[in-house]
Amino acid sequence: MIAALVLAACTGTTSITVAGDDDTAAPDGDSGTSELPGDTDTSEAEDTAPDEDPEANRAWQDAFFVDTVIHDISLELDEDQYRELRRDPHSYALANATVDGEPLEDVGVRLRGKIGSFRDLSGKPKFKIDINQTHSDQRLHGLKTLVLNNSVVDCSYLKEPLAYQVYRDLGLAASRTSFARVELNGDPYGLYVIIEAPDSELLEVTHPDDDEGNLYDGKYLYDWNTGGYTLLDFAAGVDDLYALEEGEDIDNADIAAVSQALDDAPRGPGYVEAMDPVLDWAQWHAAWAAEQWVGHLDGYQMNRNNYRVYFPPSDGKMEYLPTDFDYGFLSDGGWGVWWTSPLGNLASRCMLDVACRSTQVDAVESMLGRLDVAALVAKLDAMRELIREDAYDDPRRECGTGDIAWIQDYLESWTTGREAVIRSTWGI
Repeated sequence: MIAALVLAACTGTTSITVAGDDDTAAPDGDSGTSELPGDTDTSEAEDTAPDEDPEANRAWQDAFFVDTVIHDISLELDEDQYRELRRDPHSYALANATVDGEPLEDVGVRLRGKIGSFRDLSGKPKFKIDINQTHSDQRLHGLKTLVLNNSVVDCSYLKEPLAYQVYRDLGLAASRTSFARVELNGDPYGLYVIIEAPDSELLEVTHPDDDEGNLYDGKYLYDWNTGGYTLLDFAAGVDDLYALEEGEDIDNADIAAVSQALDDAPRGPGYVEAMDPVLDWAQWHAAWAAEQWVGHLDGYQMNRNNYRVYFPPSDGKMEYLPTDFDYGFLSDGGWGVWWTSPLGNLASRCMLDVACRSTQVDAVESMLGRLDVAALVAKLDAMRELIREDAYDDPRRECGTGDIAWIQDYLESWTTGREAVIRSTWGI
């Protein structure tokens, strides 16, 4: 059952039209690791924001990142740029884009994803659109980036929207989502989920007046040539591999400070006090509780993957930001892992300290008391009805029609029954 769930899972994404034939081969000819864990992209254009109305931009974004409409996104690449994207899918090609009819010129477009979710242009790829790739002052009402997820791992198209909603309902920093139909050079690519990019714009929303700190990506590094990968964790000798996405380059000294504190901390009583100078414990406990609720087995606690960390300048204590829920909503026992025995170094050491473990149980119980399950079910039902036709008509989906309804039903059952499962796990 669990294996079937993973194969059937399809995370929502945005469809894009592609020019020319799309018999794209898998990436080849690259040397070394083609994508850093932070999915960080560099552009020759300077990041100099234009004079805009922040309040108007915020209002537009609030209306854009909603689960009540399906946006229309189209991309146009000339023949040379299309072929370049086929040849090197992890580097930006230039395109013209329209978002709900609004034109954007000379944006950067590249493909996203690694093991499991990467698809080339012949299938249904993930996309990242860099709006100011060549025009430093170009924004989409303040947005510099659009992230489009392809739902090839999540047949329901609803895992990402539901998971991020849970974090936001709990008052935790998390991206907003929306839906889109995508075309590339007139070719329909189907239904996608738009994810609010984890960048300076998101930090302005989630950390007003405290958004100038360093943001790092903890996603694993993958070598397309060898198929090898490196998981990122603290006190594991990989501090320099965390990719800086926003902030000041200080050679990852803040990451190294967390690893050093973890190395020096006792294994047992006193662990919390030792880590307190570098870690926002209340935020991490709350985020870990949410991660368990959404069954994110591919996150930090259970796989040391798919997370970001932020160091707000006000106190410098590291916070946790979630990402990538393709493999969310999965039962731990079915995969041979347990929420009471996490793998991430910070979390596993917490379980060795009676006080830390007790605080985590308290955070879990608090989380269960704050979530409005009825509201989440109502939101699921509304999103399901909104995307019904587009999901079934998606020309590039990899799931059968029966899988769409089955996984959507599964998510609703998960939502209504999750509290009982979690209480049993911790003996609450």
